[in-house]
Amino acid sequence: MDLILASKKADKTMMEVEGVGGYYGWSNSQFPLLSQKKLAAGLLLLQPHGFSQPYYSVSSKIGYVCEGECIVGLISPEDSKEEVIKLQKGDALPLTLKTVSWWYNDGDSEFKIIFLGEYDDEYTPGEYYGFCLAGFIGTLNGFSNEFIAKSFHMTKTESEKLIKDQSRTNLLIKINEGTKMPHPCNKVKHKVVFNLDSAKPCVEVKNGGVLSAVTCRNLPLLGGVGLANRVVLESGALFGPIFTADLSVQLSYVTKGSGRVQIVGPLRKVVLDTKVEEGGLFFVPKFFPFVVEADEGGMEFFSVITSSKQVYGELSGGKKSIWEAISPSVLEASLNMTPDLTAYFKSKIAKGAVISPPSTI
Repeated sequence: MDLILASKKADKTMMEVEGVGGYYGWSNSQFPLLSQKKLAAGLLLLQPHGFSQPYYSVSSKIGYVCEGECIVGLISPEDSKEEVIKLQKGDALPLTLKTVSWWYNDGDSEFKIIFLGEYDDEYTPGEYYGFCLAGFIGTLNGFSNEFIAKSFHMTKTESEKLIKDQSRTNLLIKINEGTKMPHPCNKVKHKVVFNLDSAKPCVEVKNGGVLSAVTCRNLPLLGGVGLANRVVLESGALFGPIFTADLSVQLSYVTKGSGRVQIVGPLRKVVLDTKVEEGGLFFVPKFFPFVVEADEGGMEFFSVITSSKQVYGELSGGKKSIWEAISPSVLEASLNMTPDLTAYFKSKIAKGAVISPPSTI
């Protein structure tokens, strides 16, 4: 089984406007597994006062804010009501298919958000595909002046001016300072956003790191998208070995630092053993155990799992470890160990966790 499971930084520029921002992705030539497994990844960057025009996707995805702040407008086709929220670092936002969204960086630093999830294979494989409502590639520019005039009860001259004005703007534009943008509503945010950076960790190990997750229990909107987690590892710490214990797969993006990822396939074959750095992607196939070790300086990564429920099989230490559950006699026979060594191994498992601090040996 020859799989390209890891990739460098995004190598495909979908849209880029100097001083405003850009939208980037991973090409099939660099990361063919995305299209093969019906997954996609996209990175949106907005400079201060940068604005991404209203747009809707044909696929569901989860966005994670890596840096900065942003005001986001969300419009659902079901009720056509605009909800405006303020995103900050660590926020995870599920975007269901057909939801219209616009994005505005009202801060004084760069805004960066990574989108991960599955895609609709009727369109561009391995990429998020959608429809812009405004700008020179917007839907208004596709229809004839005659239809636009009739639809909006405008004169032909008025519709021609509307179309002409659209043809002069990009998907990404800069908003003039002083322009009053919609004000975010805090009451809405908790219904659609979950902050992974400030959440109570599922696992926390001193000198090791933390694992935080968002599921349907935290955020019901995730039901049709998947689930997500964030792992923070301190220098030299280890996450795993662990595997997804259902039919789901995992796509991860390194948000900070660097480290080493090792994935083992059937018949003990090592299918990936590589260094990953900030901005890189790595993919874990269903049932394949994997382990991540942070370099000096630590490592953080955000992952989307294509399942509505997080089910991990832990081959590490800890109370939930499969090794801990196996009876001593079976463990002794399976690993060909003496009773004393089996008891010692069991004691070490009991003291461990899915995250391990740096070894002092």
